[in-house]
Amino acid sequence: MISMQWDGLTDRERFNERYREERDRFSDTARDADWNGLFEELERNPHWANLPRPGNRSGFAPLHQAAWHGADFAVVSRLLAHGAWRTQRTRDGRRAVDIAREQGRTHLLELLEPVVVRRFPSPPEMLEYHFHSLLREKTGRCFEETEHLLPPLAPLMEGPAVEIVFPVVGMMGGFTYRLEKGCVKVHAHSRMDSDDGDYYRVTPEGWSKVERSRIPPPPQPAPQHPAS
Repeated sequence: MISMQWDGLTDRERFNERYREERDRFSDTARDADWNGLFEELERNPHWANLPRPGNRSGFAPLHQAAWHGADFAVVSRLLAHGAWRTQRTRDGRRAVDIAREQGRTHLLELLEPVVVRRFPSPPEMLEYHFHSLLREKTGRCFEETEHLLPPLAPLMEGPAVEIVFPVVGMMGGFTYRLEKGCVKVHAHSRMDSDDGDYYRVTPEGWSKVERSRIPPPPQPAPQHPAS
């Protein structure tokens, strides 16, 4: 299972200073085409492969920057091996392949064209609609108080086993989701939960909570008495 993170937070100031500096340094390596530095950061934080600069102003993730710079085929291949999403869009709706085409980076066009490994149940637009409805319902006022860009489901199609974590300010946690046969499984979790959170199933028809049976605690061992 490849685990990645979706950062939908649009307010830079909601990140703590140290984390913001680390993420800025990561984004600087891609902006400056410092690919060695970028991969060093990804070795430390492999789930960052699709993160834009904190605040998400342009939405440029490392793969978009690689397309802009016309990076070597080997660099882009390595980014994809790290889990970079070909379907990820910038704030103005461009994928990496669109940027490469605009910049005349013809050597990257075939490599950056999105590849569908797993298909969504039809119709996919309704699946994403109900997924976003679930997120809005379960976060309460969190999205009203702090703007978050809701995650698209398209990246789930890019690999046989992709799991995405979506942190939400105000929840003290967030959502983890993945594509399973005929549905998207969603785990809502918070550090405030007394257990491991709630689970949901999203289909093109809607979403529902998955009831899980609680496992009873193991029986206590019988008291041991000393031999008489």
